[in-house]
Amino acid sequence: MSSSPTEDDGRIESNADFARELTLLDVTFLGVGAMVGGSVFVLTGLAAGEAGPALILAFALNGVITIFTAMTYAELGSAIPEPGGGYLWVRTALGRSQAFLSGWMSWFAHAVAGSLYVLTFGSFVTLILTAYFDLTLGLSQTQLQKVFAVLATAGFTYLNYRGTKEASFAENVVTGIQLVVIVIVIAAGFRVVVSDPEVTVDNLEPFAPNGAGGIFIAMGLTFIAFEGYEIIVQSGREVVEPRKNVPKAVFYSMLVVVTLYVLIGIVMLGAITVTPELEATAEATDSIGGTVLPELPADPEVWQVVGHLGEFGLAQAVGQLLPYGTLIILLTGILSALAALNATTFSSARVGYALGRDHVFPEAVARIHPENHTPHVSVVMSGALIAVMAVSLPIAQVAAATDLMFLLLFLQVNYSMIKIRREHGAELSYGYLTPWFPYVPIAGIVSKLFLAVYFFNYSPLAWAIAIGWIATGALVYATYSRGRIRETEVPETRTLVEERALRQRPYQVLVPISDPANAERLVDLAAPIARRNDGELLLTTVVTMPVQTPIERDGDEELASEERRMLADAMQYVPEDVPAHRTVTIGRTAGRSIVDVARRYNSETIVLGWRGRRKRITGVVLGSTIDYVVENAPMDVVVAKTAGPVEPRSILLPTDGGPHATFAESIAGTLAAAHDARLTVLTVAADDLDEAAAFVRERRDVLERDGVDCETAVVPSEDVSDAIVTYAEDHEIDTIVTGAARAGIVPRTVFGDIAESVGERFDGEVLMVKKYRLVRSAAVRWVHKWFATQSDETDDGE
Repeated sequence: MSSSPTEDDGRIESNADFARELTLLDVTFLGVGAMVGGSVFVLTGLAAGEAGPALILAFALNGVITIFTAMTYAELGSAIPEPGGGYLWVRTALGRSQAFLSGWMSWFAHAVAGSLYVLTFGSFVTLILTAYFDLTLGLSQTQLQKVFAVLATAGFTYLNYRGTKEASFAENVVTGIQLVVIVIVIAAGFRVVVSDPEVTVDNLEPFAPNGAGGIFIAMGLTFIAFEGYEIIVQSGREVVEPRKNVPKAVFYSMLVVVTLYVLIGIVMLGAITVTPELEATAEATDSIGGTVLPELPADPEVWQVVGHLGEFGLAQAVGQLLPYGTLIILLTGILSALAALNATTFSSARVGYALGRDHVFPEAVARIHPENHTPHVSVVMSGALIAVMAVSLPIAQVAAATDLMFLLLFLQVNYSMIKIRREHGAELSYGYLTPWFPYVPIAGIVSKLFLAVYFFNYSPLAWAIAIGWIATGALVYATYSRGRIRETEVPETRTLVEERALRQRPYQVLVPISDPANAERLVDLAAPIARRNDGELLLTTVVTMPVQTPIERDGDEELASEERRMLADAMQYVPEDVPAHRTVTIGRTAGRSIVDVARRYNSETIVLGWRGRRKRITGVVLGSTIDYVVENAPMDVVVAKTAGPVEPRSILLPTDGGPHATFAESIAGTLAAAHDARLTVLTVAADDLDEAAAFVRERRDVLERDGVDCETAVVPSEDVSDAIVTYAEDHEIDTIVTGAARAGIVPRTVFGDIAESVGERFDGEVLMVKKYRLVRSAAVRWVHKWFATQSDETDDGE
């Protein structure tokens, strides 16, 4: 659905308001420019000082662990090609209020990345002016660096203010130039490697002088060099055919960048030699990004000299490979830093725009320029943040803080991908699906978490910056954003039609109906429960809306006509002595909507229908809707495998005294009393039959005190479900009522394997019941959400 910008605020609500001008080549170059950018020219020297020759391995490993999250971004970027990227996906999976910190971190991470690139620009320009032209303009080198950084920020903020067309053209030109230079450098380096391989072998030994720790730190330090796919998905609205081109751009850019970084590592550390001039230059460098360096050892290795040169390591190394190589790298590094700055300004502004559109930032941040079609207010804000960070922090700490922020952000995005595939996968149109789900996003989570924690060894300040920014975000949320969300948030479930009975009672049974063929039996089951508790019925059905379509749009009432007729037909089955209301709602998923309706109307019990087939092949047990309701509804749940409209004459109640047995007894007794049916209390025991007999007699006495006559039975067997089904078939049982088992950690079942096996195998009616308990295992629910997967199927009651 789309709409035009409103005249009063200039905001947009449709893809059409962003000009779709980015081709596959444009968006691929956008990602490559961000990933190569200033990173290859400034971070390779810093990382070489940590990992030594194993920097080559660090680059390769970063490519491996980054591909996990790149696949996540390719999938979600193809399915939801909207500005906001990771923030939008976390919001979709966890809700707007929970996603605020994700957006806050994403906005900061892109802005700080921009600060790294403008500092690179300022540092290289300053070196050229002072080393080649002896110009200081009356300022210190640090002051010059900051001045040029601010000027670059202002220039590219204006470029992004003007619009995507100008920015993408500049991006393509600059990225093309830097790729040509890098290829020339690699070719010159490999000419040396081939002509004198002994030098290369000597340079690369020992391969990992600082051990695995040095490799991990180098990986964390250079991780920013591999996050350009995040910027690619931010451009989703401006890309032609985003579902096809966004995933392609992600993988094309990753292939190019990982290859280039590995080759640059080989050339920088394997093709040069330590000369007196290079060593003297390194000794003259007494700090990297504000960090004071120790003196070089006598007879230093290549990696030690390059590491001591810091952000100028690659430039000085290439000086041995090409005439004027150092100057060429400095000039190309300047262009590369500007290309990366353009990309991160673009991306940061889109995150800010998404936060403004979601009302967690002031609405002015979501304004769209009427002529340029850019989020101009957000662009200016992001430019200001980039400039502030560039002036405030040294380059090494800016790089560290940026890496850490992206690692933390990617943790959330990988988790959100699991939830989105599970809960919204059937509603989305994917251009790419990640294989080996959910193991790929889980691998992304584990690897990013490890690097983030280990990175504390390199930069405690980066962790302090991250914690400080997150704490500031929590304060902003508490004092401003939370109130704005409450004022503007549209609920995930909205009532379309509501018809209330004249009589109302405090106890309510909610009956979701999706199949008219099941309506009569579900009402027949729910009415006695309501009657026994002096209660009422609420019949409901859900109209599901794709995740891309706003819930708040007008004109949805016309969608409810068929559902309204279905509920009207179901009302004929409601007994006259039981009040009944009906409502049609609209929501993202049926399960979540049912739970929302139950909460809104304070229902005490939910009665759902089930087809009688488990679906564990898809990672769903009884059905995506039933699973969600049973696991998340804060009320009692009855799931019925209905055998058509029948009046039960013989009810079997298998029990072992579990946590839900009392509720099962109540439901079985209610149905037996309502239909004057025979009730048998059964337990299955492998041994100690006398104790089992005493147990069922005790349960019989409880039921009889409630006015329900019943029989007892004990069956000796080790196969509980088989014994229950066999007994029911031999004794002409037509209905089985069974309670849920205790929840386990691994999400193989919802009610327990025994109850679900009986439900599948027994040809008659089976009711599985679960009593709501206020204190539940947080670990069980958390693990269930992590390992559950998508179901493309629907079920009765869904």
